[in-house]
Amino acid sequence: MRKKFQQNELVYLAFGSNLGNRMQNFRDAIDELSAFFEIKQISHVIETEALLLEGTPASWNIPYLNMVISGITNYSPMELFTSIQAIEKKLGRDSNAQKWSPRIIDIDILAYYGQEIYEEKLTIPHNEIKNRDFIQYLLNELEYEIPNEIKIDINNYVALNHFVLYPKFVGIVNVTPDSFSDGGKFLQPNLAEKQIRKLIADGATMVDIGAQSTRPGYTAISAQEEITRLNGVLERCSDVDCISIDTYSNKVLEYVIEKYPNIKCANVQQLEKLNKETIKLITDNNLKIIIMLQGTNYCWFGNAINDLEEQGIQRSNIIVDPGIGFGKNKRQNIEIIKNLHKLKQFSCEIMLAHSRKSFISAFSNANASDRDIETIAFSSFAADTKAVDYLRVHDVKKHMKFFVAKTVFNSGN
Repeated sequence: MRKKFQQNELVYLAFGSNLGNRMQNFRDAIDELSAFFEIKQISHVIETEALLLEGTPASWNIPYLNMVISGITNYSPMELFTSIQAIEKKLGRDSNAQKWSPRIIDIDILAYYGQEIYEEKLTIPHNEIKNRDFIQYLLNELEYEIPNEIKIDINNYVALNHFVLYPKFVGIVNVTPDSFSDGGKFLQPNLAEKQIRKLIADGATMVDIGAQSTRPGYTAISAQEEITRLNGVLERCSDVDCISIDTYSNKVLEYVIEKYPNIKCANVQQLEKLNKETIKLITDNNLKIIIMLQGTNYCWFGNAINDLEEQGIQRSNIIVDPGIGFGKNKRQNIEIIKNLHKLKQFSCEIMLAHSRKSFISAFSNANASDRDIETIAFSSFAADTKAVDYLRVHDVKKHMKFFVAKTVFNSGN
C-alpha cells in the first residue's frame, strides 16, 4: 500500500560524481533530465569523501560531489528509473563496473511524491537516506521532511567543500606584467599554473588565460611573445580540460588550438581581426567562441552571430560578452548590467566580464585589486536577472562562498 506524505509532494533526486569534470557531469545530466523532469529546486553542491567498503582499492578513494534536486514529472517511478539509467549510460557510466567504484555520474530517486514503493529494482523512499548524513543534509536544505524514525542529527555535519552549479564562473589568469589588477602576479609559468589549478579547485567552469594586456594605455606585444608566454603555462597544464585563450591574434589562436587539444574556448577581443582560416579552425575543433561588444550598438551582435553561423559555428557555441569597459563610459557600463536581459534576444549564452573594472570607481575609491566586494554585488544582480550564464571573475573562491550562502538562504522558498 502506498502512503501519501502531504509535506513532500515532489520528486527528489540525488546526484553524485567523482570522475571527470564533476560539475559539468551534473549540468549535462540536468540537460538530459529536462526532457521529462521540471526542476523546482536545486541544492548547493557539496564535496564529500568517497564511501568505500573495507578492502576496496585505494585508487577508488576519490572525493565525490553531491547535490539534490526536486521537481515534477509525468513519468511513473519505473519509467523515471529506466530513463535515469539511460542518461547515466549516455554520460559514460559503466553499468558493469563494480559496486562502490568511481563513477562519472550516479543519479538516485530519493522520493516520489511522498509515496512508498517496493519493487524488485526500486525502493522509494531510497533505502540509504537513513544512513547518509550528507543526503539528509541536502534534503534538509530543500526543506524535505525526513521521518523522525530515520532522521540523523546533522547539526554538526561538515562537508569538504561547497559549490553552486549556477551561475558558471570563468576564472581569470593574466600572464602579463601590466594587466590592470593582477599584472605581474602570474607572469612566471609556475605561478600561473598554480593559480589555474586553484581557480578550478575553487569551482571555476573555465579558466581564461591572457598573455596580452588590454588595459588603457597598454603596450602591444608581438604574437610570438604572446605565444612564448602561453607556452610556458599551457605545457604545464596539458591535463586541464577547461581552458579558454583570451587574444585577438589569428597566429596565437591557430598555434595554441593546433598544439593544445585541451583548449575549449577562444575569447576573441576583436572579432573583426579574425580571418576565415582561424574561424574554420575554431569550427573544426568544436570550440566555444566568446565575442565581445566594443561600444553600445547591440545590432553588431546580431550581424556577428549570423556571420559566424554562415562560417559553420553553431549558435550554441557562441558566448556574447557586452564588453564592460570597452568603448563605454562608467554610466553606460552600469546600464548594460541593469539590462542584461536584452542580450537574450540573440539566443546565445551570455558572459559578464566586469570583475574589478574601472567603472566601479564611479562609487568606490578602492584600488583595482581590492574591488571584489563591489564585483560580487554586480555578480549577484546579474545572476538574479536569470540572463547571465557565465561570470568572468578574478576571485572565484569569494564568489563561490557568496553564492553558496545565497543558494542555501533561498532554498525551500
